[in-house]
Amino acid sequence: MLAGKACIGAWLLTTSADVAEILAFSGLDFVLIDHEHGQGDIGDAIAQLRAIKGHDCAGIVRVPSHDPIYIKRILDAGVDGILVPSVSSAAEARQIVAACRYPHDGFRGAFGGMRAMDYGFNPGYYAAAGEKLFISVQVESTAAIDRIDEIAAVDGIDLVFIGPRDLSATLGKLNQFDDPVVKGEIDRAEKAILKSGKLLGSTAVNGKVAKDMAARGYRFIIPGSDVTLLGLGVRGVLAEAR
Repeated sequence: MLAGKACIGAWLLTTSADVAEILAFSGLDFVLIDHEHGQGDIGDAIAQLRAIKGHDCAGIVRVPSHDPIYIKRILDAGVDGILVPSVSSAAEARQIVAACRYPHDGFRGAFGGMRAMDYGFNPGYYAAAGEKLFISVQVESTAAIDRIDEIAAVDGIDLVFIGPRDLSATLGKLNQFDDPVVKGEIDRAEKAILKSGKLLGSTAVNGKVAKDMAARGYRFIIPGSDVTLLGLGVRGVLAEAR
């Protein structure tokens, strides 16, 4: 992404490690294990992270909330990065970064033997943990878009992710993505994030849209989930068969 290339990934809504492995084999740059709307827990995420290990595919988790305890536990599980939903201010962004860093840079609790440090076989983990972790935050309201400059300015935030569905809901236009008001707010968010110098990410309805988004400066794009991609595949086969 820092080299100017777009990374393409998929949401993981189910708990299946097999599905995670199939997606990793497919050539995706990352899988985003969803613990906000998905069905899994931390144990499921660890199984999915193991399934993609050895592939050139990053394992990222969208945590359910800003809860620093959950963030600590998912970091201890050994993820490559996190996505935090519903971030609306610089103060919230700073708290998220602090939850990801050990003192004196933050307040993440330290422990020995967790999976992130190879169960104790990598004592150098602590020194490098802050630099290697990918931290992204999701903006999902007009209030958040108004504050993108200050959110993006927070040290440690790598990417700002536009959540179009919840953004449309806050405008009273849930799922009306072609509505001029919704499109205008998404465009405003895009421009503000790109101007900030931070990486830009969001979802795409299909591969063609993902390609267009990459041309507009998006570097972290999710054109589907395990559930939607499976459904599309089945519908395509049935349409041909019948």
